[in-house]
Parts: sequence; C-alpha cells; structure tokens
Amino acid sequence: MLLFILTHSTIHLARLNEICRVLKDARFRLNPKKCEIARTQTDYLGRHIQNGEIHPSPHNIHGLLNTKLPQTAAEACKFVKAAEYYRKCIPNFSHIAEPLRNFVPTTRTQQ
Repeated sequence: MLLFILTHSTIHLARLNEICRVLKDARFRLNPKKCEIARTQTDYLGRHIQNGEIHPSPHNIHGLLNTKLPQTAAEACKFVKAAEYYRKCIPNFSHIAEPLRNFVPTTRTQQ
C-alpha cells in the first residue's frame, strides 16, 4: 500500500490515521520493518518516487541497460516485455521497440 500526498503534513497525518483505523478495524497487521512513514522519496513497484515525480528505479534500469544484445527471438521478446513495463517513461517507446518486435514471431492470436 502506498499513501503519497503532496499537500500539508496535517492532511497526510489525518489520512494516515484513517488508514490505520480501517486496517485495525479489519484486524489487518502491518510489519513495521516493511513500513516507511513520512518519507520524501521511496521505491515502489520498480519506480522511484520523489518530489511528486515518478521515474524508473535506477536499479532496474541498470539491469535493462546491461542486457546483452538479443540473439534469438525469445531473448528479444523477453527484453521487450521487460522494457514495456517502463514504456510511459520512454518517449516514442513503440517506435524504438518496433525493430525488436519485428524480430519476435507473432503468436496465433496475433495473426
């Protein structure tokens, strides 16, 4: 669960208290070791959130950038699928990925 508010801290605390109350009423337990409270930045689902902006996580991008050039259709497909997760962060992603997609054979449902 992620609660991210760009407004005044009292509003953030009120929302946090409300969420804690709902979770308590539902007898839902949180693991304190996994909780981050009052942070100005965080990594969440492969994305880095800071100052109201969302960017790909540097750790995940490092993995994509250091991937070997695909040699087979299966490798190209795997790379394109991994990169598609960040398509909103990559301008003209469809145009850039088109050569790799052309290398990947279509499935029967796509024919």
